[in-house]
Amino acid sequence: MEIKGRLNLIADKVPVCEVLCDVGTDHAYLPVYLIKQGKCGRIIASDAKAGPIRVARKNITLYGMEDKIETRLGYGIETIEENEADVIVIAGMGGELIVEILRRGIKKAKRCRCLILQAMNSIDILHRWLYENGFNIYDEELAVEGEKIYCVICAKWTGEEGAEDCLYYYIGKKLVEKHDPLLPAYIKKSITRLDKAISSMKEQTDKWPDILGEYENLNNRMKTLLGEVCKHGC
Repeated sequence: MEIKGRLNLIADKVPVCEVLCDVGTDHAYLPVYLIKQGKCGRIIASDAKAGPIRVARKNITLYGMEDKIETRLGYGIETIEENEADVIVIAGMGGELIVEILRRGIKKAKRCRCLILQAMNSIDILHRWLYENGFNIYDEELAVEGEKIYCVICAKWTGEEGAEDCLYYYIGKKLVEKHDPLLPAYIKKSITRLDKAISSMKEQTDKWPDILGEYENLNNRMKTLLGEVCKHGC
Protein backbone atom coordinates (compact mmCIF):
# COMPACT_ATOMS: atom_id res chain seq x y z
CA MET A 1 0.00 0.00 0.00
CA GLU A 2 1.25 3.46 -0.91
CA ILE A 3 0.13 6.67 0.76
CA LYS A 4 0.85 10.18 -0.45
CA GLY A 5 0.94 13.79 0.65
CA ARG A 6 -0.84 14.40 3.92
CA LEU A 7 -0.95 10.78 5.14
CA ASN A 8 2.65 10.16 4.10
CA LEU A 9 3.83 13.13 6.17
CA ILE A 10 1.79 11.98 9.16
CA ALA A 11 3.39 8.53 8.86
CA ASP A 12 6.86 10.09 8.68
CA LYS A 13 6.22 11.97 11.94
CA VAL A 14 5.15 8.86 13.85
CA PRO A 15 8.04 7.62 16.02
CA VAL A 16 8.72 3.91 16.49
CA CYS A 17 6.28 2.88 19.22
CA GLU A 18 4.61 -0.03 20.96
CA VAL A 19 0.96 1.06 20.63
CA LEU A 20 -0.54 3.79 18.46
CA CYS A 21 -4.15 4.98 18.44
CA ASP A 22 -5.41 6.34 15.12
CA VAL A 23 -8.50 8.46 15.79
CA GLY A 24 -10.88 8.80 12.85
CA THR A 25 -9.14 5.94 11.06
CA ASP A 26 -11.62 5.88 8.16
CA HIS A 27 -10.24 3.18 5.79
CA ALA A 28 -7.32 2.27 8.10
CA TYR A 29 -4.82 3.21 5.39
CA LEU A 30 -2.47 4.81 7.90
CA PRO A 31 -2.47 1.86 10.37
CA VAL A 32 -1.85 -0.66 7.58
CA TYR A 33 1.02 1.43 6.21
CA LEU A 34 2.61 1.93 9.64
CA ILE A 35 2.52 -1.79 10.42
CA LYS A 36 4.05 -2.58 7.02
CA GLN A 37 6.82 -0.08 7.78
CA GLY A 38 7.47 -1.70 11.16
CA LYS A 39 6.95 1.54 13.08
CA CYS A 40 4.30 0.26 15.51
CA GLY A 41 3.94 -2.98 17.42
CA ARG A 42 0.17 -2.68 17.60
CA ILE A 43 -2.43 -0.14 16.45
CA ILE A 44 -5.90 0.73 17.72
CA ALA A 45 -7.91 2.06 14.77
CA SER A 46 -10.92 3.95 16.10
CA ASP A 47 -13.78 5.81 14.49
CA ALA A 48 -17.04 7.32 15.69
CA LYS A 49 -19.03 5.81 12.82
CA ALA A 50 -19.79 2.16 12.09
CA GLY A 51 -19.41 2.54 8.30
CA PRO A 52 -15.70 3.49 8.34
CA ILE A 53 -15.02 0.76 10.91
CA ARG A 54 -16.51 -1.85 8.55
CA VAL A 55 -14.34 -0.61 5.68
CA ALA A 56 -11.30 -0.50 7.96
CA ARG A 57 -11.85 -4.13 9.00
CA LYS A 58 -12.02 -5.21 5.36
CA ASN A 59 -8.70 -3.53 4.59
CA ILE A 60 -7.08 -4.93 7.73
CA THR A 61 -8.21 -8.43 6.72
CA LEU A 62 -7.10 -7.87 3.13
CA TYR A 63 -3.55 -7.22 4.33
CA GLY A 64 -3.64 -9.99 6.95
CA MET A 65 -3.10 -7.66 9.90
CA GLU A 66 -5.89 -8.74 12.24
CA ASP A 67 -3.33 -9.62 14.92
CA LYS A 68 -1.69 -6.18 14.70
CA ILE A 69 -4.58 -3.75 14.17
CA GLU A 70 -7.68 -3.67 16.37
CA THR A 71 -10.74 -1.60 15.43
CA ARG A 72 -12.83 0.16 18.05
CA LEU A 73 -16.08 2.07 17.58
CA GLY A 74 -16.39 5.20 19.69
CA TYR A 75 -15.74 8.91 20.10
CA GLY A 76 -12.21 10.26 19.97
CA ILE A 77 -9.79 8.83 22.50
CA GLU A 78 -12.59 7.57 24.71
CA THR A 79 -11.95 4.22 22.99
CA ILE A 80 -8.62 3.74 24.80
CA GLU A 81 -7.57 3.46 28.44
CA GLU A 82 -5.05 5.74 30.13
CA ASN A 83 -1.48 4.74 29.23
CA GLU A 84 -2.75 2.25 26.64
CA ALA A 85 -1.32 4.11 23.64
CA ASP A 86 2.04 5.85 23.63
CA VAL A 87 1.31 7.72 20.38
CA ILE A 88 -2.03 9.25 19.38
CA VAL A 89 -2.83 10.41 15.84
CA ILE A 90 -5.84 12.67 15.26
CA ALA A 91 -6.04 13.78 11.64
CA GLY A 92 -8.37 14.64 8.80
CA MET A 93 -10.91 16.63 10.80
CA GLY A 94 -11.53 20.23 11.84
CA GLY A 95 -9.39 22.00 14.40
CA GLU A 96 -12.33 22.63 16.72
CA LEU A 97 -13.24 18.94 16.72
CA ILE A 98 -9.65 17.94 17.46
CA VAL A 99 -9.65 20.35 20.41
CA GLU A 100 -12.91 18.88 21.69
CA ILE A 101 -11.49 15.34 21.42
CA LEU A 102 -8.36 16.37 23.32
CA ARG A 103 -10.37 18.25 25.94
CA ARG A 104 -12.61 15.26 26.61
CA GLY A 105 -9.63 12.92 26.82
CA ILE A 106 -7.15 15.33 28.38
CA LYS A 107 -5.65 12.84 30.87
CA LYS A 108 -4.88 10.37 28.09
CA ALA A 109 -3.49 13.12 25.86
CA LYS A 110 -1.17 14.26 28.65
CA ARG A 111 0.10 10.76 29.41
CA CYS A 112 0.93 9.68 25.86
CA ARG A 113 4.41 10.08 24.46
CA CYS A 114 3.31 12.39 21.65
CA LEU A 115 0.37 13.65 19.63
CA ILE A 116 0.43 13.80 15.83
CA LEU A 117 -2.31 16.22 14.75
CA GLN A 118 -3.56 17.43 11.38
CA ALA A 119 -6.50 19.83 11.14
CA MET A 120 -8.42 20.43 7.92
CA ASN A 121 -9.43 23.91 9.12
CA SER A 122 -9.38 26.22 12.18
CA ILE A 123 -5.72 25.45 12.84
CA ASP A 124 -5.47 28.71 14.81
CA ILE A 125 -7.90 27.31 17.38
CA LEU A 126 -5.85 24.11 17.68
CA HIS A 127 -2.52 25.94 18.02
CA ARG A 128 -3.91 28.24 20.68
CA TRP A 129 -5.44 25.41 22.71
CA LEU A 130 -2.19 23.45 22.70
CA TYR A 131 -0.16 26.45 23.89
CA GLU A 132 -2.66 27.38 26.60
CA ASN A 133 -2.96 23.83 27.93
CA GLY A 134 0.69 22.99 28.45
CA PHE A 135 1.51 21.17 25.21
CA ASN A 136 4.84 21.82 23.54
CA ILE A 137 4.72 21.91 19.75
CA TYR A 138 8.12 20.40 19.01
CA ASP A 139 7.73 19.98 15.26
CA GLU A 140 5.53 21.05 12.34
CA GLU A 141 5.71 20.41 8.63
CA LEU A 142 3.63 21.09 5.53
CA ALA A 143 2.44 18.66 2.86
CA VAL A 144 0.74 19.40 -0.44
CA GLU A 145 -2.07 17.48 -2.13
CA GLY A 146 -3.39 18.99 -5.32
CA GLU A 147 -4.07 22.65 -4.59
CA LYS A 148 -4.29 22.18 -0.82
CA ILE A 149 -1.53 22.50 1.75
CA TYR A 150 -1.84 20.71 5.08
CA CYS A 151 0.03 21.28 8.33
CA VAL A 152 1.03 18.34 10.53
CA ILE A 153 1.69 19.20 14.19
CA CYS A 154 3.75 17.11 16.60
CA ALA A 155 3.13 17.94 20.26
CA LYS A 156 3.66 16.56 23.75
CA TRP A 157 2.50 17.69 27.16
CA THR A 158 5.07 19.44 29.35
CA GLY A 159 2.71 21.32 31.66
CA GLU A 160 4.21 24.67 30.70
CA GLU A 161 1.15 26.72 29.86
CA GLY A 162 1.45 30.02 28.06
CA ALA A 163 0.33 32.23 25.23
CA GLU A 164 2.11 32.69 21.93
CA ASP A 165 2.11 35.55 19.45
CA CYS A 166 -1.27 35.30 17.70
CA LEU A 167 0.49 35.25 14.32
CA TYR A 168 1.80 31.79 15.19
CA TYR A 169 -1.70 30.51 15.84
CA TYR A 170 -2.27 30.83 12.10
CA ILE A 171 1.25 30.20 10.80
CA GLY A 172 3.05 27.63 12.93
CA LYS A 173 6.18 28.98 14.60
CA LYS A 174 8.18 25.84 13.80
CA LEU A 175 7.37 26.25 10.11
CA VAL A 176 8.99 29.69 10.19
CA GLU A 177 12.00 28.53 12.20
CA LYS A 178 12.60 25.60 9.84
CA HIS A 179 12.02 27.63 6.66
CA ASP A 180 9.57 25.00 5.43
CA PRO A 181 9.77 25.01 1.60
CA LEU A 182 5.98 25.21 1.30
CA LEU A 183 5.72 28.11 3.76
CA PRO A 184 5.48 30.97 1.19
CA ALA A 185 2.55 29.28 -0.58
CA TYR A 186 0.95 28.47 2.79
CA ILE A 187 1.17 32.09 3.94
CA LYS A 188 -0.26 33.31 0.63
CA LYS A 189 -3.27 31.02 1.05
CA SER A 190 -3.76 32.30 4.60
CA ILE A 191 -3.63 35.91 3.38
CA THR A 192 -6.21 35.14 0.69
CA ARG A 193 -8.58 33.67 3.31
CA LEU A 194 -8.10 36.70 5.55
CA ASP A 195 -8.68 39.10 2.64
CA LYS A 196 -12.03 37.42 1.97
CA ALA A 197 -13.00 37.53 5.65
CA ILE A 198 -12.03 41.21 5.92
CA SER A 199 -14.01 42.12 2.79
CA SER A 200 -17.06 40.39 4.21
CA MET A 201 -16.68 42.15 7.56
CA LYS A 202 -16.35 45.57 5.92
CA GLU A 203 -19.84 45.12 4.54
CA GLN A 204 -21.07 44.92 8.16
CA THR A 205 -18.62 47.19 10.01
CA ASP A 206 -21.08 47.86 12.83
CA LYS A 207 -21.23 44.14 13.55
CA TRP A 208 -17.48 43.35 13.59
CA PRO A 209 -15.64 46.54 14.72
CA ASP A 210 -13.10 44.91 17.07
CA ILE A 211 -12.53 41.72 15.09
CA LEU A 212 -12.12 43.67 11.85
CA GLY A 213 -9.23 45.65 13.30
CA GLU A 214 -7.58 42.48 14.62
CA TYR A 215 -7.89 40.76 11.25
CA GLU A 216 -6.48 43.74 9.37
CA ASN A 217 -3.50 43.87 11.73
CA LEU A 218 -2.96 40.13 11.40
CA ASN A 219 -3.20 40.37 7.62
CA ASN A 220 -0.53 43.09 7.52
CA ARG A 221 1.74 41.02 9.75
CA MET A 222 1.31 37.99 7.50
CA LYS A 223 2.32 40.07 4.49
CA THR A 224 5.39 41.28 6.37
CA LEU A 225 6.24 37.69 7.32
CA LEU A 226 5.83 36.62 3.69
CA GLY A 227 8.34 39.26 2.63
CA GLU A 228 10.83 38.04 5.24
CA VAL A 229 10.33 34.39 4.28
CA CYS A 230 10.79 35.17 0.60
CA LYS A 231 14.26 36.50 1.32
CA HIS A 232 15.19 32.82 1.62
CA GLY A 233 13.47 32.12 -1.72
CA CYS A 234 9.83 31.91 -2.84
